[in-house]
Amino acid sequence: MTQQFSKQLNTLLCVGLLTLSNIIHAQNNSAVLVAAAPNQMDPIIVTATRTPTKASDVLADNVYVGPEEIQQAGQTTLVELLQRQKGVTISSYGGGGSNSSVFLRGTTNNQTLVLIDGIRVDDSFSGGANWSVIPLNVIDHIEIIFGPQSSLYGADAIGGVIQIFTKRGEGPAKINASIGYGAYGTSISEASINGSTTGDQKVSYSLAASQTLSMGFNTIASNNKDGLIAGNRTGYVQDSVTGRLSQEWQKGQEFGLQFLQSRLNNQLPALNGQDGLQQIQNQISQLGTYSLYSKNQITDAWKSLLQASAQTSNALTHSPTSGDYSAYDSTLNQRQNIYTWQNDISVGKDLLQVLAERRTQTVSSNQLNYNSLDFPYPLLGFNQSRNTNSGALAYQLKGESNIANFSIRNDSITGYGPQTTGSAAYGYFFTKEWRANVNYGTGFRAPTFNDLYYPGYGNPAVQAEKSKNTEAGLHFEKSTLEGHIVVFSNSISNLIQVSKVNCPIGTNPYTGCASNVSSANITGLTLSGMSQIDNLNLKSSFTQQNPVNQGSDTTLIKQAKQYGNIAAEYVYAKVTAGVAATFSGRRNDYLGEASGMGAYTIYNLYANYDLEKDLSLFARWNNVFNKDYQLSYGYNTPGSNAFIGLRYAMK
Repeated sequence: MTQQFSKQLNTLLCVGLLTLSNIIHAQNNSAVLVAAAPNQMDPIIVTATRTPTKASDVLADNVYVGPEEIQQAGQTTLVELLQRQKGVTISSYGGGGSNSSVFLRGTTNNQTLVLIDGIRVDDSFSGGANWSVIPLNVIDHIEIIFGPQSSLYGADAIGGVIQIFTKRGEGPAKINASIGYGAYGTSISEASINGSTTGDQKVSYSLAASQTLSMGFNTIASNNKDGLIAGNRTGYVQDSVTGRLSQEWQKGQEFGLQFLQSRLNNQLPALNGQDGLQQIQNQISQLGTYSLYSKNQITDAWKSLLQASAQTSNALTHSPTSGDYSAYDSTLNQRQNIYTWQNDISVGKDLLQVLAERRTQTVSSNQLNYNSLDFPYPLLGFNQSRNTNSGALAYQLKGESNIANFSIRNDSITGYGPQTTGSAAYGYFFTKEWRANVNYGTGFRAPTFNDLYYPGYGNPAVQAEKSKNTEAGLHFEKSTLEGHIVVFSNSISNLIQVSKVNCPIGTNPYTGCASNVSSANITGLTLSGMSQIDNLNLKSSFTQQNPVNQGSDTTLIKQAKQYGNIAAEYVYAKVTAGVAATFSGRRNDYLGEASGMGAYTIYNLYANYDLEKDLSLFARWNNVFNKDYQLSYGYNTPGSNAFIGLRYAMK
């Protein structure tokens, strides 16, 4: 296994060196490159500064996932798509519909902030995003910003921010639809319409819906240590709809609304909380995001965005009858309202940003209390709420060869006071193509309701996790060729983990309580590049990192020291075909070396053939060589699986 992984690593390193050599070669022989730059080479990034910025002017390390890559995803889930991006690794307890996590450069799932069209979708009760309920088929594009972004977005942006953008309407009406079928009885269908009117008081509109059904597969591996044994396949059904409507009622004045609603019904093998016997349970999760906004050009130099948004999350887990015990339901309902006023004020070529924000969070649950000393575990009702009031200032300096960003933010949170974060970044252009940058930023993760208050586990004395991140980068960016080298060091203190020391009265002595008992340090290097040579598109990335839990002097759970991706796509006439590989080094799960998960490399193929102007046939084959690997110890991942479909897209 070690020899095989070394060969794969050497291959990817050779590709990285080849990419860098191509950069040097391209400066002397630009004739081999296609003149037209693809959009993915220098897209517009919003998340890094909260304002539209060319990727070549963004100082934070970033990734843009465009509509073309999402269309080629086939049966791929959102989490699997993110796994193919630089700086990203994942964990999962099965296939689509299963609980999953996304890790940015060695940080945890609840240290990454996730937004959908600017709206937070984090879990207030336990932290992090519920990735399985977010539909991929209604997404237009995705932006990933690495490093602490709390000075722009507040709590939980220690590892970075992932923002998902749904489809918008622009130009003549366009209708799109697709349907496909593949392995594990998986079928996916989606349809959308979007466009805008012309003339004064332009109206833009977009509506998209999708459905995914899958029979699934057996997710329990033979080495499972959670008391589960291999059994029947577990499937899922996901329905989603998203829409947007806006009107520019006067030049520079726009009012609009947008929404997303998704429902996931998935099966999962679990132990009944009353008699401890294994059974198939149903978990129904619903996610909703809604917002009203007004964009106003108040003066030539002053733009205003006023937005009121809400995010709802509801989960019901149904445990069927088991032996002498009746069926029961566990529920978790969450809601957060966010009110934002962002002001962008031009100061010559520079930009001053002033932000005020208020967030209210409420949680209500009726779940089995696994912290109870009684068995069978009783159902426990739980209700909590809190408010966060925030203010932030940011300044973007734009010179001929110099660019810089500065920001500071204060978040005052009910229960444990204010948190202040800041960041500073500087970039220098040696030439039009070559630039360097150095960044420093701080971040924090707020304790969840579970960490603070849940009976038998919560600890009101627990403090926010805090981070300090320093990174530097060297970048080459041309119309059809780019390469990046980024080094980073992220120090995280007050890690919230389970401890049996200094717990409040009422804590279960066998399970412990939430405590600030450790710290982490994550250092690393990321190499990445893209190039277009005639009809061939190449893309690769490699990350070497050292994610250390300093309290135990061990590698952080589920974190690999090496991982990366490589992909090639060829376009000729009506045919697009691509091959991609994703690899990861060894990882340890919650039992340390006793739950080690080996290195893996998986290969994927995809193709698209244009039957007519607006009609195409597409296919995807994931895990071509049927690699047996695990992303959570004791749980299977999808084997070799193919998918084929038909797409109608008006051009």
